[in-house]
Amino acid sequence: MEINVTFRHTESSKVLRDHIQDKINRLSKYFIKPTNAHVILNVEGTRHMAEISFSENHSLFNAKALSHDMYLSVDRALAKIERQLKKYKEKLKGHHKKPSRSPRERRVA
Repeated sequence: MEINVTFRHTESSKVLRDHIQDKINRLSKYFIKPTNAHVILNVEGTRHMAEISFSENHSLFNAKALSHDMYLSVDRALAKIERQLKKYKEKLKGHHKKPSRSPRERRVA
Protein backbone atom coordinates (compact mmCIF):
# COMPACT_ATOMS: atom_id res chain seq x y z
CA MET A 1 0.00 0.00 0.00
CA GLU A 2 1.26 3.44 -0.89
CA ILE A 3 0.78 6.12 1.79
CA ASN A 4 1.47 9.77 0.96
CA VAL A 5 1.60 12.26 3.83
CA THR A 6 1.53 16.00 3.14
CA PHE A 7 2.32 18.52 5.89
CA ARG A 8 0.93 22.04 5.46
CA HIS A 9 2.08 24.89 7.69
CA THR A 10 3.86 22.48 10.02
CA GLU A 11 7.12 20.59 10.36
CA SER A 12 7.40 17.02 9.10
CA SER A 13 7.54 14.53 11.95
CA LYS A 14 8.83 10.95 11.71
CA VAL A 15 6.83 9.94 14.81
CA LEU A 16 3.60 11.28 13.33
CA ARG A 17 4.30 9.53 10.00
CA ASP A 18 4.87 6.23 11.83
CA HIS A 19 1.65 6.72 13.83
CA ILE A 20 -0.34 7.29 10.62
CA GLN A 21 1.27 4.31 8.86
CA ASP A 22 0.56 2.03 11.83
CA LYS A 23 -3.10 3.09 12.03
CA ILE A 24 -3.66 2.73 8.29
CA ASN A 25 -2.05 -0.71 8.21
CA ARG A 26 -4.56 -1.83 10.87
CA LEU A 27 -7.33 -1.10 8.38
CA SER A 28 -5.88 -3.58 5.88
CA LYS A 29 -8.44 -6.23 6.89
CA TYR A 30 -11.11 -4.21 5.06
CA PHE A 31 -9.19 -3.88 1.78
CA ILE A 32 -9.87 -6.00 -1.25
CA LYS A 33 -6.83 -4.84 -3.23
CA PRO A 34 -3.80 -2.84 -2.18
CA THR A 35 -4.83 0.79 -2.07
CA ASN A 36 -3.48 4.30 -2.18
CA ALA A 37 -3.84 6.55 0.82
CA HIS A 38 -3.28 10.29 0.85
CA VAL A 39 -3.11 12.13 4.17
CA ILE A 40 -3.05 15.91 4.41
CA LEU A 41 -2.15 17.42 7.78
CA ASN A 42 -2.85 21.13 8.16
CA VAL A 43 -2.26 23.48 11.07
CA GLU A 44 -4.00 26.86 11.30
CA GLY A 45 -3.28 28.52 14.62
CA THR A 46 -4.46 26.06 17.27
CA ARG A 47 -6.65 24.08 14.86
CA HIS A 48 -5.17 20.82 13.61
CA MET A 49 -6.92 19.27 10.62
CA ALA A 50 -6.37 15.81 9.19
CA GLU A 51 -7.84 14.96 5.80
CA ILE A 52 -7.56 11.36 4.61
CA SER A 53 -8.58 9.87 1.29
CA PHE A 54 -8.41 6.23 0.21
CA SER A 55 -8.90 4.89 -3.27
CA GLU A 56 -9.66 1.21 -3.38
CA ASN A 57 -11.17 -0.93 -6.12
CA HIS A 58 -12.51 2.12 -8.02
CA SER A 59 -14.09 3.49 -4.83
CA LEU A 60 -13.07 6.65 -3.02
CA PHE A 61 -13.33 7.15 0.75
CA ASN A 62 -12.76 10.58 2.30
CA ALA A 63 -12.74 11.85 5.86
CA LYS A 64 -11.82 15.10 7.56
CA ALA A 65 -11.36 15.78 11.26
CA LEU A 66 -10.54 18.93 13.19
CA SER A 67 -9.31 19.22 16.80
CA HIS A 68 -6.72 20.84 19.03
CA ASP A 69 -4.28 17.89 18.70
CA MET A 70 -2.96 16.39 15.46
CA TYR A 71 -2.94 12.81 16.79
CA LEU A 72 -6.57 13.16 17.85
CA SER A 73 -7.49 14.54 14.42
CA VAL A 74 -5.78 11.64 12.67
CA ASP A 75 -7.48 9.08 14.91
CA ARG A 76 -10.93 10.64 14.38
CA ALA A 77 -10.49 10.79 10.59
CA LEU A 78 -9.35 7.16 10.49
CA ALA A 79 -12.35 6.13 12.60
CA LYS A 80 -14.61 7.76 10.00
CA ILE A 81 -12.77 5.93 7.20
CA GLU A 82 -13.10 2.66 9.10
CA ARG A 83 -16.89 3.10 9.38
CA GLN A 84 -17.09 3.82 5.65
CA LEU A 85 -15.01 0.75 4.80
CA LYS A 86 -17.10 -1.50 7.08
CA LYS A 87 -20.30 -0.27 5.46
CA TYR A 88 -18.86 -0.75 1.97
CA LYS A 89 -17.65 -4.27 2.74
CA GLU A 90 -21.04 -5.27 4.22
CA LYS A 91 -22.77 -3.84 1.17
CA LEU A 92 -20.59 -6.00 -1.10
CA LYS A 93 -21.28 -9.11 0.97
CA GLY A 94 -25.03 -8.47 0.99
CA HIS A 95 -25.34 -8.30 -2.79
CA HIS A 96 -26.22 -11.95 -3.29
CA LYS A 97 -29.22 -13.20 -5.17
CA LYS A 98 -32.23 -14.10 -3.14
CA PRO A 99 -32.95 -17.83 -3.06
CA SER A 100 -35.40 -18.88 -5.71
CA ARG A 101 -38.78 -20.14 -4.59
CA SER A 102 -39.68 -23.75 -4.98
CA PRO A 103 -42.33 -24.76 -7.61
CA ARG A 104 -44.82 -25.43 -4.80
CA GLU A 105 -44.48 -21.86 -3.48
CA ARG A 106 -44.98 -20.44 -6.97
CA ARG A 107 -48.33 -22.20 -7.39
CA VAL A 108 -49.60 -20.96 -4.03
CA ALA A 109 -48.73 -17.35 -4.75
